[in-house]
Amino acid sequence: MPDLPEIDLPETDLDLSLRRMAAAPEDTTRRLALHAELTRSEVFVLLEAEVTGETLEPRVFTLSDGPAVLAFDSEMRLAGFAGAAAYAALPGRVLVPMLAGAGLSLLLNPDADHAALLDPQALTWLADTLAAPAPETAQAVPDRIGVPALDPAVMALLVPALERRLAGLPGLQRTVLAAVRWRGGGQGHVLALSGLPESAHPPVARAVAEALALSGLEAGALDVIFPPDAAMARIAGVGLILSPAPPLPVSDQIVTADSAAGANPGLDPSKPPKLR
Repeated sequence: MPDLPEIDLPETDLDLSLRRMAAAPEDTTRRLALHAELTRSEVFVLLEAEVTGETLEPRVFTLSDGPAVLAFDSEMRLAGFAGAAAYAALPGRVLVPMLAGAGLSLLLNPDADHAALLDPQALTWLADTLAAPAPETAQAVPDRIGVPALDPAVMALLVPALERRLAGLPGLQRTVLAAVRWRGGGQGHVLALSGLPESAHPPVARAVAEALALSGLEAGALDVIFPPDAAMARIAGVGLILSPAPPLPVSDQIVTADSAAGANPGLDPSKPPKLR
């Protein structure tokens, strides 16, 4: 099937990541960036039939590399490829473990010349990364805080990865990366966050660990702390202030089940549908 006219398609971060990886397919950094973007994005998956209850049946295509499910970065791209076919909108981080458990590959934006195939091994690695337990937040007492002392190449990976992963986080006020020397010995780096309720600390620490893993960095290379206001002000005075994008404003738009032909809105990411 011919490529869709690019001018008619919405630009998405996922498609941009696909283009970057296609330009340098052996670049591990770009491949990891694609994996990270997939976990942050909503994708549109072709189905055999409309979702019924908690079960969905993806349309499986037989490729030379084995069976694969097709997913698209936008409804418009999917419609251009398959017309009014049934589909489901799913967070990438929900779809990946489902496919990994079924031994299927995932073909992203198959209509494009920069399409990418994630085989079962890649999906299993990514699913394992997403399922890793949340790291404990740092409990030691900092003795001295300073500017980050990381290699520039590491900083070039780390800063955008953290900003992408923390983008849109409700309540987040400040994000600061700093070098630390701990009281009683030991040194390293911390990511200090403020404005978040205590209940959000474990999942945010896990999100940071995911960002590190998906950047090719060791998850233990960075401790996450949630200091009180006075301590946060001192850290911000010497550390590197990061700028994750703020949450989008709440929309008044109401999406109903019949708002688009073939759509299955309202799927709860915390209760993913089961594959048939």
